[in-house]
Amino acid sequence: MNKIKIDKMTKNYNVLLVDDHPIIISAYKQVFKKVESQNSNLSFKIYEANSFIDALNHLKRFNQKRKLHLLLVDLKLAPAPNHNLLSGEDLALQVKESFTEVKIMIATTYHHNYRIHSIFKSLNPDGFLVKGDIDEKEIEHAILDLLEDTPYYSKTVRNALRQYVSNDLLLDRLDRQILYELSQGTKTKDLSNILPLSSAGIDRRKKRLKEILDVIENDDKTLLQKAKDLGFL
Repeated sequence: MNKIKIDKMTKNYNVLLVDDHPIIISAYKQVFKKVESQNSNLSFKIYEANSFIDALNHLKRFNQKRKLHLLLVDLKLAPAPNHNLLSGEDLALQVKESFTEVKIMIATTYHHNYRIHSIFKSLNPDGFLVKGDIDEKEIEHAILDLLEDTPYYSKTVRNALRQYVSNDLLLDRLDRQILYELSQGTKTKDLSNILPLSSAGIDRRKKRLKEILDVIENDDKTLLQKAKDLGFL
């Protein structure tokens, strides 16, 4: 079945759970405890964070001797723009760059194809769960698969991947920063004072964003509403 092969030596894994809902983190922890109880060669040290700042404080303690093996992070967290963190995607990208052996699992309520495709193109996570798909058993399967170097995607994610089209749905960090700043009330003319882009570069990116998100109207309000609907804000 979906069991790890028994090994004489216990395998110890450090796991960081990042979600701003304590009840969800508690549910994840219970599943890890269940996996541990059913696999005598597995041991998990769980670290939990309810915000980006909490997560960054934990990450400072990991290094070559104290490795981070698994990150499970929600996409929707309160932004920390001073740390260039606007969503869980940004945190995952930082972790992936710093910890080469880490397995990254995204968990989110977002289910739009645009957002799912964008995550795969920028991050290519080892696991991707849409919360509406999952129950305790599915999370258990996801954990075991990742530990065996097998990617795990929940039903909605698998369906989105099957419907993949050639459109370039990638919104990079600067695109998402433009959307974030506009959502905070920053004027387009002032964005070049905040971001490393010229005014012309910002205009080109805004035009591209409207094309990607299929926004016909010229006003930013429609663009921001579409970005929010698709999970980019």
